[in-house]
Amino acid sequence: MARNENPPFCRGETFYNGETIDTANLGGLNLEGAEWVFEDVHPSTGVKRTNRPVRCRIVRNTAIIALEGKRLASFEAGALEYGSRIDGYALNSAADTPNEGYVIDEYLPSGGVAVNDLCWIVIEGPSAVLTTVAALPSVFSIGQWAVAATGVTSGATTAGRIIPQVFSSTAGTLAAQVQNRVGRALSAATTANTNSSVVLDIGKW
Repeated sequence: MARNENPPFCRGETFYNGETIDTANLGGLNLEGAEWVFEDVHPSTGVKRTNRPVRCRIVRNTAIIALEGKRLASFEAGALEYGSRIDGYALNSAADTPNEGYVIDEYLPSGGVAVNDLCWIVIEGPSAVLTTVAALPSVFSIGQWAVAATGVTSGATTAGRIIPQVFSSTAGTLAAQVQNRVGRALSAATTANTNSSVVLDIGKW
């Protein structure tokens, strides 16, 4: 259910939705960067999670791999309009470069969004996000800030995940975490909840 009626495709789907993608004649160019506001409702079951709106943006996957839902995407720096294309998973870094991470549609099937296809990312509002594969960084308290985890590359299994913000981090890393923090935890997680979902309220409030 959308507050803005008639989105071009539903959450849990992509623009092509499994159809063949003609890379020489990409469809949906006019949709890149467009935003819709949805209710926080599961698109298949109709179950409501919260009463908060979820603001989503349509982005194109320009990475060299399919990108999975519930993971943080990084924006392509070379896009004509920054924020309308994603080229990998977000990484926590002390480097003085943009490293914003926004959640790829949590309702996508396991195959994620194919290369050159369009999908939704969550810009603001509740969304489930994957924790790390290690035990200790996956511990979350409700209300705690979440930031992107480290990873070897923007396509690694460890990338595009969240860890709690750590105020004892070095100055450069902490500054990057503050600047690029993802949102606050609406659900808790323990050391047993590795590679599992934490619901975040995406945004910088």
